[in-house]
Amino acid sequence: MRIIDLVVALIFFIASAGVAAFLMAVFIHYGLGVPPAVLRLDALVSAAVVSLVLLMTTIRINRED
Repeated sequence: MRIIDLVVALIFFIASAGVAAFLMAVFIHYGLGVPPAVLRLDALVSAAVVSLVLLMTTIRINRED
């Protein structure tokens, strides 16, 4: 069960990064009035939060051992 938790967290991490990259590409391509610097900052914050969740999941799995 612990491996499954880690795999699910990794899938969410990859999916979230993919969605963030897709939205950033769409906003830049269509020029919806959002400066690229704001999009980069948003992607950085999103990646940091998802990485924190993955780290917390990994720590929780290691404590159960």
